Amino acid sequence: MKTKVLFALVASFLSICTFAQKKKKEMAVYAEKKGNDYYLVRLEEDKQVPNVYVYSNGVTKPYKNYTDLKEVVMDFPGMMESNNSTKEEIVSVLKKGDKFYEITSQRKDPKNFEKTIITVYEVFQGQKRIVEEYDTIYDLAGSPYKDAIFIN
Repeated sequence: MKTKVLFALVASFLSICTFAQKKKKEMAVYAEKKGNDYYLVRLEEDKQVPNVYVYSNGVTKPYKNYTDLKEVVMDFPGMMESNNSTKEEIVSVLKKGDKFYEITSQRKDPKNFEKTIITVYEVFQGQKRIVEEYDTIYDLAGSPYKDAIFIN
């Protein structure tokens, strides 16, 4: 009997630990720079409304809780324009060590998601320098900069 109780306790502890370690997965879909702050729009797995964060002074914090996609678009109208644009748009930012990066995307064909160039810029003292360019988001997924787009 004691063995069964002990086994049940261990099993419940392991399931609680597994649940606690389960992190939400998000993908960066849009970013906007206002002043020195970046507003980061990230879409959580299995969720219709994106989460919005503000990156300011090296810290990323939740910006607002939105209940409807329309509210997000009202605050960030550039998000809808970027879907059909061939203009270069900021998608995310990344601080790695003492270096800061901006990740942008530019669609060659606004109707085809596959024809997107992803550019990684290193930002230093207000100057931007191209570090890498990727032909698809899938190429970025295998790079050291993937944490800017695919967030755990």
